[in-house]
Amino acid sequence: MKVKPCSKKAIVGVSGHVGAGHVHSHSGFVQDDSAGFAAAALLVGMAYPVETTIRSVKVTGDTIEIATMGGGTGRAFARRGFTPFEAELAQRAVGLDGLFSQGLAFRCMGRVYGQGVLEAPVALQTAACLSVINTFARNYPDGILVSAEGIDVNVGACMGTVLEIDGVSTAVMAVLNATAGGLGPVEDLEGNLSFCEKGRLMDRIDLSCLPTIILESKAYVPSVSDTLEEDSFWVRYNKEFDNPAVGQALIAAVEHAGLPQLQSDTAYPRNTGEMRNNTVLLGRKIIALGQQIERAKSAAEKVRLVGELAILVSQDSGGMTYMTDAVHEIAAGGGLVPGTAAVLSMAVSRATLERCLVPDFTRTDAMHYLNVTGLAIKILSENLEEAASFLERRNRFDRDALERLIREKQGA
Repeated sequence: MKVKPCSKKAIVGVSGHVGAGHVHSHSGFVQDDSAGFAAAALLVGMAYPVETTIRSVKVTGDTIEIATMGGGTGRAFARRGFTPFEAELAQRAVGLDGLFSQGLAFRCMGRVYGQGVLEAPVALQTAACLSVINTFARNYPDGILVSAEGIDVNVGACMGTVLEIDGVSTAVMAVLNATAGGLGPVEDLEGNLSFCEKGRLMDRIDLSCLPTIILESKAYVPSVSDTLEEDSFWVRYNKEFDNPAVGQALIAAVEHAGLPQLQSDTAYPRNTGEMRNNTVLLGRKIIALGQQIERAKSAAEKVRLVGELAILVSQDSGGMTYMTDAVHEIAAGGGLVPGTAAVLSMAVSRATLERCLVPDFTRTDAMHYLNVTGLAIKILSENLEEAASFLERRNRFDRDALERLIREKQGA
């Protein structure tokens, strides 16, 4: 795949994100949510090479600062600070690649939980991603555009540019969704959702209105993964709401690459109330546990019940905290603006999960993502008329109304 900077108007798009701390979800779902960011940033790096290996880590009080070999820096804070032992463990990041941020945090701290459960590892992951984005920005200020997310509770950032990929002008964006304090992410700006500062950056590279490949996580999803004999690439979109031409291009690309594949054209249903239902269900479970705790008298019973509460908060709640209900109704769990996109991700087998407990996105995985993405871009560029025919579905996406909603609900 030949990739170089491009001054032409983009005709297709690619977007990948990382949700710092978004490891677990409801119903046993567990993932490496840094996959999309890593793959998208590697793609940008093929045209704008930088060194993203971590050079130094400095912890002062509640703040961690990470610097890369390429001259970038990133800072984040942990709500309850860093112990001296956590500060020592964070030094393990030196020599690791900041692109693979969730794996980096695991290698330093052993485990990562979002939702305010383990704030230090999430802050470390956030700082690593910010250092990567800053590395690109410092080395190529004229070629790489950078913005904040634009949601007040978040401290993440976005970078975007236009690349020529095997002759096809392509808008590419890598996004860090990260919430202040290491709490785990608010992901109202994942996928190709385009509002707030991220949306304005997308407009500058025309990504807001293009057929777009969304690069997503490497995940264990029980309903799918338990039937797998091997880890497989997973192409997902909804034929009624999304862009089937993008989905078919990805399916053809995975087949051409000779990789194991799953596909679904009924994923990401809209207007289902799913996020609201998940939120209500979790709230009721917590209330029920609280009532049992209120009645508990023995220490053993109290410990058991609080242990159950810990699982709900550290794992299940990840399935409802990451997105605002109204955003989910429009863009579903992948953050797909109607009519524009389809998703490339990975589903791991139960055997993989039993071996490692949490999927780990590797450089080999990333190279497969890039190979498939390059092939899909070429296929899509030869079928732009069909892809464009679905873009009218985008009219269902009211960016101004959503931006007002986000500022009202999360900007306080």
